[in-house]
Amino acid sequence: MGLRSRAPAGRARTRRGNYALMFGLSMTVMLGFGAFAIDLSYLRLAQDQVQDVADAASQAAMITLKRGGTTAQATTAANLMLAQNVVAGRHPRLVSISYGVWDESRGTFTTTAVAPNSVRLRVSRDGTNAIPMFLSKMWGQNAIAVSGNSTSAARKLHTILNMDITGSWSQANFTNARAAAIAFMDVLTAAYGDEDMVGMVIFTGRYAWEYSPLKLVKTEAVDHAYRTKWGLLNVASKGATTGCPSPSGTYNTFTLPANTATDKGGCFPKMPREYTDEPGTDHTTGMTMARTMINEQNAATVYNAMVTLTDGIPNGIAATHGTIRTTAATLYTESRWRQYAGPRPHTTANIETDSVTLSNTMWTESRTNQWVISFLQDGTFMHNMVHGNGTYTLATSSAQLIPVFQQIARSLPIVIVY
Repeated sequence: MGLRSRAPAGRARTRRGNYALMFGLSMTVMLGFGAFAIDLSYLRLAQDQVQDVADAASQAAMITLKRGGTTAQATTAANLMLAQNVVAGRHPRLVSISYGVWDESRGTFTTTAVAPNSVRLRVSRDGTNAIPMFLSKMWGQNAIAVSGNSTSAARKLHTILNMDITGSWSQANFTNARAAAIAFMDVLTAAYGDEDMVGMVIFTGRYAWEYSPLKLVKTEAVDHAYRTKWGLLNVASKGATTGCPSPSGTYNTFTLPANTATDKGGCFPKMPREYTDEPGTDHTTGMTMARTMINEQNAATVYNAMVTLTDGIPNGIAATHGTIRTTAATLYTESRWRQYAGPRPHTTANIETDSVTLSNTMWTESRTNQWVISFLQDGTFMHNMVHGNGTYTLATSSAQLIPVFQQIARSLPIVIVY
């Protein structure tokens, strides 16, 4: 039997030592890569969270500022937001905050204390509050700071109320409708940006009028001209010989010219005159006028909103309705406001179908967010007129109109994050 040779004992121990060293180094490298992967994922989560908190804080500050708060109150609102949110389990701190003017066309922020329309801030978990690492500590990395920057600016709003003034409204109910429109305006003037605009369309059957062209809310907040004008809102002024409700305006029939520029006759001389043979409720006329007003602004970066109030009872217009205008046109022409005349005939089925089609068109071409409020009567087509952030509301009592209008005004987005 032959004999196997054996390596010297010292050489064997050295080889085993090398193997152990190589294994140890491999494990260290593997653990290092594992630590890097685990901690990197954790840091990404923390970075996403700190950015979310920064955005929320800047929005809170900007909303406070836009709603009439001071910069000090806005800063408090930002800090309250930080106190209510955590980044990787702990609250971040507000590193810096400044107020200024955001130029959307240039994408620039300029610090100013005069009429600021934007806020810029930085939020961080840093210093002794930095994000602790897990396995990366073996590389000597105990903690890493994370931070988020956010700029929020006032969102430009173009808002149009599209108001039904048909004779189906009782005076008591229209009193609440008028008060709802004024309450809507009051919410806007309490929190507006330098470029926010508001206007009103009024409609009956075949006709709609640009009662209040789009104008800057900040101007209205000073002169209250629209608020005063909206306080005169009433149902359309029928040209009739009897039947004016009380209280009524200076009376005139359509067989006579209007007395003055401010006395247009009928039961309510401050309202558009409507001939007795012109019945119907066709809110597509008001929607069409609103669409024209929105498109004339040609503002791609604006949040467009239209709020339509209707009695919910569309009435078709026959080909014979309104023919008296042909013979009476020389006696009276509505010249106070821009007027739109809808199609004739226009059946009830046409009104319902065209309402949905027109709302879709306005959403497609100008991203007009649409709210619909129906008083008394429900209808499937009105549900389908809603777009964007809008809602449909069925008010079973006119007393509900005021809080509904206020809630819509408060829901309009007034801040955009950049």
